[in-house]
Amino acid sequence: MALITFRSRAASAIMMLDGPAQRLLEIMGRLPGERGVITAAQVPQALQQLQAAVAAERAAGSAAPDDPDLPPALRPVELHQRAYPLLEMLRAAAHRGVDVTWGI
Repeated sequence: MALITFRSRAASAIMMLDGPAQRLLEIMGRLPGERGVITAAQVPQALQQLQAAVAAERAAGSAAPDDPDLPPALRPVELHQRAYPLLEMLRAAAHRGVDVTWGI
């Protein structure tokens, strides 16, 4: 397993395992790869795509089993939880008009 690091001059770096990171990249219409860029002009669209996917998942309900006896550490991480740091980075990048990059 590799780590993918998202970077932007608008926010602190975010590190994710490659599987979840690639899923988020695909949602934003990016081809997962060793590195890439979402230009400042593309950031608003990527932000909208990721927000729409999170909203759709929430509207559909949790995919995780609703087992109150399951310890929090064993519950699956849902899309809105995975996407939160990247959504914040994209919002900050959109506000400042800067790129977001990723790489291994």
